[in-house]
Amino acid sequence: MEFIQSKDNKTIKHIVSLGQRKNRSKYGEYIVEGIRSIRDISTMGVIKAIVIRESKCKDKNIEALLSLESMQSIPTYIAQDPVFDKIDNTVNGQGIVAIVSKPKHSMESISIEDGVYITLDGVQDPGNLGTILRTAVAAGVKGIFLMKGTVDPYNDKTVRSTMSALHKIPVYEDVTLSMLNDLIAESNMSTYVTALDNSKPYHMVAYDKRCMLILGNEGNGVTPEVMNLCKHRIMIPMYGDIESLNVSVAAALCMYKAQEQLMC
Repeated sequence: MEFIQSKDNKTIKHIVSLGQRKNRSKYGEYIVEGIRSIRDISTMGVIKAIVIRESKCKDKNIEALLSLESMQSIPTYIAQDPVFDKIDNTVNGQGIVAIVSKPKHSMESISIEDGVYITLDGVQDPGNLGTILRTAVAAGVKGIFLMKGTVDPYNDKTVRSTMSALHKIPVYEDVTLSMLNDLIAESNMSTYVTALDNSKPYHMVAYDKRCMLILGNEGNGVTPEVMNLCKHRIMIPMYGDIESLNVSVAAALCMYKAQEQLMC
């Protein structure tokens, strides 16, 4: 293992640079923090380097992680605590970060099959997006489309919320209105958008075997332009005195309801 003593070390500087979206796009890489998240992707061949906080290098959980066969060929560095502080984005971090290759998914090569898909139109909170991604994997969703203006899925807060889900489901970024329109038309996919007006309760709708659920921004919902592409409008009834649900909760309810129908 190489010992890092300077904040000007090229690996440290590279990790710092990946804090910006433009550099994540430029290098096709992002940062994963924490033992569990790194272990979950350790067999996928996507980890390019590991950096460990010096004061944590003898931690039994980190040692167990590094002992895995899948970790043996990955370049590993130990950084002095003041140096590691420069790349630590958590308050009580576990003292380990990884440089990871971003999954590559292209709208040009997509192949739509029967199942549930999700489109998110302008979701802004990283925690909400991360929770939706994680829930989508659990619900067996086939793919997620992020419209332009949606928060970056490789934002550090989003990544922490996903718990490695980014490598377990295709995520398509920066989808335009025309791209979404073509996808819906060419794949013969039925669309179900969450809306307050002229909508049916989500649990009383018959979901087609190839369906897309569309949810919008936390404050403003789905944009009119995207709404106009949708065939069905659905809503989640409020049985108590509250106006609406968090978008990640709404997405979870809709995903599971659609999937339950398709599996029957």
